Amino acid sequence: MTASVILPVAHETRPRIAAVCSSPVFISPLFISPLFISPLAAQQTGIVSGTVLAAESGAPLAGVSVVIVGTARSVFTSDKGEYRLSVPAGTHAVRARLIGYEPAEQRVTVTAGQTVTANFKLTATPLSVNEVVVVGARTSRTATETPVPVDVITSQEMTETGVTEVNQMLATLEPSFNASHQTIADGSDHVNPASLRGLGPDQVLVLVNGKRRYSSALVHVNGTFGRGTVGVDLNAIPAAAIERIEVLRDGAAAQYGSDAIAGVINIVLKRQTEHVDASATVGTTPGGGGVSDLPSRHDGDQVKADANYGFPIGDRGFFNVTAQYVDRGATNRAAPYTGNDIFLGITTQAGTDSALRANNRTRQDFTMRVGQSAATEGMAFYNAVLPLGETAEFYSFGGLGHRDGLSAGFFRLPSQEGRVVPPLYPFGFLPDIHTIIDDQSAAAGVRGSIDAWDVDFSVSHGSNGFHFLVDHSDNASMGAASPTTFDAGRLSFSQTVGNLDLVRPLGSVGGFRSVSFVAGSEFRREEYRIDAGEEASWQLGNGGARPGIDFDTTSTGAPKESGAQVFPGFQPSNQVDRTRNSLGVYGGFESQVSERVLLDVGGRLERYSDFGGTVNGKVATRFQVIPTLALRAAASTGFRAPSLGQVWFNNVSNQFGIDASGNLVPNRILTSNNESRVTQTFGVPPLKQETSVNLSLGLVARPVSSWSLTADAYRITIADRIVISSQFQSSDPAVGTVVRRLLAPFQRLGVTTAQFFTNAVDTRTIGLDFVVTHSRQFAGGTLSLT
Repeated sequence: MTASVILPVAHETRPRIAAVCSSPVFISPLFISPLFISPLAAQQTGIVSGTVLAAESGAPLAGVSVVIVGTARSVFTSDKGEYRLSVPAGTHAVRARLIGYEPAEQRVTVTAGQTVTANFKLTATPLSVNEVVVVGARTSRTATETPVPVDVITSQEMTETGVTEVNQMLATLEPSFNASHQTIADGSDHVNPASLRGLGPDQVLVLVNGKRRYSSALVHVNGTFGRGTVGVDLNAIPAAAIERIEVLRDGAAAQYGSDAIAGVINIVLKRQTEHVDASATVGTTPGGGGVSDLPSRHDGDQVKADANYGFPIGDRGFFNVTAQYVDRGATNRAAPYTGNDIFLGITTQAGTDSALRANNRTRQDFTMRVGQSAATEGMAFYNAVLPLGETAEFYSFGGLGHRDGLSAGFFRLPSQEGRVVPPLYPFGFLPDIHTIIDDQSAAAGVRGSIDAWDVDFSVSHGSNGFHFLVDHSDNASMGAASPTTFDAGRLSFSQTVGNLDLVRPLGSVGGFRSVSFVAGSEFRREEYRIDAGEEASWQLGNGGARPGIDFDTTSTGAPKESGAQVFPGFQPSNQVDRTRNSLGVYGGFESQVSERVLLDVGGRLERYSDFGGTVNGKVATRFQVIPTLALRAAASTGFRAPSLGQVWFNNVSNQFGIDASGNLVPNRILTSNNESRVTQTFGVPPLKQETSVNLSLGLVARPVSSWSLTADAYRITIADRIVISSQFQSSDPAVGTVVRRLLAPFQRLGVTTAQFFTNAVDTRTIGLDFVVTHSRQFAGGTLSLT
């Protein structure tokens, strides 16, 4: 693995430190700001300009990030190595950084209306591991300067993993991040549940260019990791569009709002111009087709092709676009079926083997698929900045994605007459879930400086759709009239966010070396929908098409199972279309108390239309013990609002459990939403937010420029964590009578079990993150290790 050496990007929103108030009335930060700032007269601005050259050759350096320390103001040098920045009047530190060069810094005094020159000469060194980051602070800092741990993963490191999806790249490179492909888990086969610091998929916030990313429409309800959660689909973002990924490993809900209990993942899009990056990757997995096959067999064949291109717009603008195509084959690690219950009435091995030979079949023909699902996907993303004069710019980014996935369920054996229609499938069948996932996103905004203020206003919108189609299946209750393919319905989620972010450097205040005030507000609107599938995907029987009987029966006279096998469709009674709004304000101070001490404080008020308000705060500090060693610590409160999916998801599904003898036992399960009579009869109150307390303590050591070491201990307590309940069965002696009464309306559909979402668990997570990074010259090049 390689070290994270990052070129700073000037054209993103810097993260926020948040604000506080418990009143249900929304308070604009434009009103809050004068409360803090009114004693200070509005400052006028001047210009800092100059040229950045290579110290050895004197050649101009393009793409150097020049930042005003303590502010969010930054710019990149042109092809001639020139830059120009509008800054408040006063004394400032100006830094210049570029990958492969030692950073340089100068102090300048700017007079209102005047231009000051600050030229730089950077010395080449391939051993620097000091990266500029966006998350963790509103003002410009490097990863080793932040009061909380931040990891930076470059596009080069991502490429070197050899995998094709962002989730798996992060799992390889980020020690606190875990994600893996699920199997036989319906939609979860295509949206991998991911975890940061051992917490749930919905307890990490994902940003793109500093803006909140929308979550998936899928609720993980099967027996997978993250059961009961709704996470962000990182694989919906093409890896070829990513410049770097920043991972903030600390509670940040007081800075960013809901979901950031475990931390924040910020995906920074590429901004390169005037050259094409194109690549193609092919691969396969040996030993496929079932564990008993010859080692020469293979499966999981993958093909990935991508291209990225950008062109400049004026001196500071650009338009960058990426296209990516991935074709991922399925893997299978299932052994041939060994049971003796394949054929109705035959229960011995000898009888089963004889019947297989008579029908020219083998046990392999009755095996399910266990492994990674198949998927074909295409994605296109863009990232753009358009200068608007000397001190402002318009920016926009977004993308489209389409994924066509295929996964399988459990094999339906011919002996299972309640689930198999012999005229359609005389030897049973392996049903497929064909999942179509569509993503759309776009963000646009304006940022710039007004006197001493750095202002960023943006609006973003994104949506995710999950369409379920069932292939190679049947509705057994319809008999031979059953179709073999079904439209099982659709889930969708959309999110619109408006942000106003403000930063004002205050200079030296009250004995502090430098102070910056940050404030802002956020409005968010979310919508969640469930659309019903076609009637045949969920109905019992054929609606009276045959006189005297409306459903097919087994040999005992019991009705055969209703709905599409493997995934019964969403019914009209499951349909919902729910929205909610949230309003938030935040504010805080980032201060360099002295040469050695840094202190950040902030808070946030958030109010939701469906469950009320929450107030959170954070304090973080860093102390430079000696030039090569620093200590850092943070304490914060946080929250996570229940997702609309957790509040409103409801359906009837088939899930398999294992009985005391080790046999797979199918259950028809009702997941009832939080507002249903079934859930309320069990005494489950309305869902409310999870709340957390995060404590962290760490050290940062840089004994020499080529070594970096961080160690961070953390303790995260979460109260009222939202989970799916245990499964309440009608056969349970303790609650069976109540369950049977509640499930009576669903008896015709074969429902025997109920489950629901509830704030049922308090948890405590304790851990230690330890990261060492080293770079050295080796064999004429550079070796980087993490």
